[in-house]
Amino acid sequence: MTETAIVSVHDVMPSTFSRVKKILERLEEAGVPPSTLLVVPGKDWTPELLDSLRTLVGQGYTLAGHGWVHKATSGRRTFYHKGHALLISRNEAEHLSRPPGESAEMIQRCYDWFGAVGLPSPELYVPPAWALGSLPFNRLADLPFRWYEVLRGFLEARTGRVLWLPLAGFEADTTFREVSLRFWNGLNVHLAKRLRGPLRISIHPGDLELLLEKDLDRMVRRPWRFVGEADVLGAEPGSETT
Repeated sequence: MTETAIVSVHDVMPSTFSRVKKILERLEEAGVPPSTLLVVPGKDWTPELLDSLRTLVGQGYTLAGHGWVHKATSGRRTFYHKGHALLISRNEAEHLSRPPGESAEMIQRCYDWFGAVGLPSPELYVPPAWALGSLPFNRLADLPFRWYEVLRGFLEARTGRVLWLPLAGFEADTTFREVSLRFWNGLNVHLAKRLRGPLRISIHPGDLELLLEKDLDRMVRRPWRFVGEADVLGAEPGSETT
C-alpha cells in the first residue's frame, strides 16, 4: 500500500512570502503537488501580494486560516502557556492565555478577511502552534470554519469528529530541537505506516535555512501519495448527492 502524506506550508505572510515561494519551488521540483498554505491575515498585505495569493490559488493551492497576527499576547500568561512556549511555540501560540470569547472573535475575523480581499473562504483553520487554548471544542460549531487542525489531528467542528494523524516538522533552530524533532519525525513516520493514514508534513518559512533542511528534502522526496485535507476528511455532511 502506497504511503500517503498531507503537506502544509505555515506562516504565509508578507514578511515570509519570498521564503515561502522558495519552499514551493523546492516542493514542485520534488514532484509535490500544490499544497495547503496557512495564511496569516492581520499583516500588511499589499495588492501585489494578494494578487500573488490569487495566482497560487489558480495554480491549485488551497488556503487555510492561521491566526490573526501569529503572536501571543504580551500580557499575563498561564503556567501552561509558559511551558508550551519553552518547549514548542516560543512566542507564536496566539490563542494561549486568551479568553474563549477573544479567540472566537479572532477566528471569525480571520475567516471574514479572505472574502473581504477577494480570496476563497477557507474550510480549514490552523491555530498558531496548533494550540486553541481555552476555546472549547463545542464552541467551534458556531464559527465558520469546517475543520480545525490541532496537534493530534483534524477536528470537524459540526460533528465533533476527530481524525488522529501523525505529524512531522522541521523547525529546528537549536541542537536540542534538531535531536528532538528527528526522533519525533521518525516515530511519526512509523506511526503513519502502522495506522495506514496520512502523515502531516508541516513546513515553516525558515526550514530551508535551519538544521533539518536535508531531512525535509529527503522527506518530501519519498514516494508518497500526496493528498489534501478534503481527500482525507471527505464531503461535508449533507452534501452528498444520490
